[in-house]
Amino acid sequence: MAELRNDRGALRCALTLAGRASPAGPPGGGAAEPALDLLATAAVEYHDARDGEWWPLVRLPPLRVAAAQVDELLAATAALLRGEGEGFAWRAGGEAPLAVQLGATPGGAVVEIGLDLSGFLAEAAGGGGPGGELALFRFRAAQADLVRFSGALAAELEAIRAS
Repeated sequence: MAELRNDRGALRCALTLAGRASPAGPPGGGAAEPALDLLATAAVEYHDARDGEWWPLVRLPPLRVAAAQVDELLAATAALLRGEGEGFAWRAGGEAPLAVQLGATPGGAVVEIGLDLSGFLAEAAGGGGPGGELALFRFRAAQADLVRFSGALAAELEAIRAS
């Protein structure tokens, strides 16, 4: 699990690449290899100091994300960490329910996590459309936490690609 904690350690965005959503490509890779789709989970959680556990504020149902999109998130985060640009916005696909925006600040970033709950709510309760029920979380993250998040996400992606 890749976690991006706020600068106080009480809130986090947890992103887990759970595995392949598409079959593995032909042995040896190459140009014939199909795009790799992944199953992922995403949540915003808080740390309860009373019991020391992380508890979800909002957890999305499983979502599909292309490995290429995760590569884009990793590249944008690396560029931000190198001081190239003032920030970026990323979305896990065209109508995916997860969006991340990072804005550079001294020693870290302002993080905005957008979770579109409309797809889930439409299935559960009927009605609604994309963007109708959006939860937005904003917090500051230290540079070290951005590095840990990026490293954990890259390791998860590499493990799935190697399997």
